[in-house]
Amino acid sequence: MSPLAQLHRRQPEFALAGWVALAWLLACLVLAVLDPRLFDGVSVWVKPAKFAASFVAWFWTLAWLWPALSPDQQAGRVARAVVGVMLAMALFEQGWITWRAAWGAPSHFARDGLGSVVYALMGLGATLLVAGAGLLGLMILWRGSREIPRAARLAAGLGLLVTGVLGGVTGFAISGQGSACVAACSNAGGWPPFYWSFAAGDLRVAHFLAIHAMQAIPLAVWLWPRGAVAWGAAAGWAGMTWGALVLARAA
Repeated sequence: MSPLAQLHRRQPEFALAGWVALAWLLACLVLAVLDPRLFDGVSVWVKPAKFAASFVAWFWTLAWLWPALSPDQQAGRVARAVVGVMLAMALFEQGWITWRAAWGAPSHFARDGLGSVVYALMGLGATLLVAGAGLLGLMILWRGSREIPRAARLAAGLGLLVTGVLGGVTGFAISGQGSACVAACSNAGGWPPFYWSFAAGDLRVAHFLAIHAMQAIPLAVWLWPRGAVAWGAAAGWAGMTWGALVLARAA
């Protein structure tokens, strides 16, 4: 069975959401080629494309890690609620970002009436997304499936927990700053595909590292299947994320 086929067997809703995000990403890339309009120095379709790519990795990783929950946890109300909330929040965030891109308007830090209201709701949606990941991580660490090797179960739990906690911390740092950068910056000066600024204290670097702990820590244990590796990778990745946040704020 191919890895993609296994995703549907492990968690069909998350697997399908990943395919939808992939189709969304491809559509944005095509539009970026056809539409010459720019926003902040890059194609108006870059931002929805980046979010769609992030959701592909997000949902397929969640589908892959789902069996680390015990069977009764998988069927329980808490996990099912997390699935529903995550799917709804991702659709809301991706839909709004794409709709604003189509109009050449900002989706984050918007100044207009509707934009400022929806931006506040986006903050709530993003918080629920990372909180859901952290909650699944805690459930795995507390009483995950005994059919999954301990090191892999530990890596899945710690990866989701680090994503949940530091994803929230770095997200709030960006929101509190009122900008993705500490100093004035433009996407036009960054390198594709991320367009980060390495001169103005770009907080998105730390947020990116935080969100992808859920892939990095299980990958480390896949390469070296030891419980100690899971703890070391979690500590190292969290430290690197925190360092990126400190460096950005010091710029």
